[in-house]
Amino acid sequence: MEAEKELKISRSEIISRGLVCRCPNCGQYGLLQSWFHLKKACSACQMDLTRSAGFYSGTTSIGYVASIIFIILPVVFLVINQTLSVRAGILISIFGSMGFIILIYPVMLCWMVMVYHVALPGELPANTDSHSRK
Repeated sequence: MEAEKELKISRSEIISRGLVCRCPNCGQYGLLQSWFHLKKACSACQMDLTRSAGFYSGTTSIGYVASIIFIILPVVFLVINQTLSVRAGILISIFGSMGFIILIYPVMLCWMVMVYHVALPGELPANTDSHSRK
């Protein structure tokens, strides 16, 4: 296993790029083909994005946690304080969660690419090739 100092692109750099949907290899934007799909390769450096495609199920986990924190918990608080009825709370929780997940889906895709390469930073082309980064 490679030591962190030997990596041209460190895990912290991969995280900072991934959080804002940039390529973990070159740092450029252009990972998304559409709202719900990654491109097969980065537009700038042509890094293969299909390896992380098996991690699409991870978007489900991110979506569940985000929906609980940002939609369901605030609605539960409003229902407990009797600001919302139980029926309204249930409807807002269901449709709000679905809408929220659709809204943040592109970010979740980028985050899954980030998580894959944080776990396996040696698979980045910049960390395996003898060239310098762009």
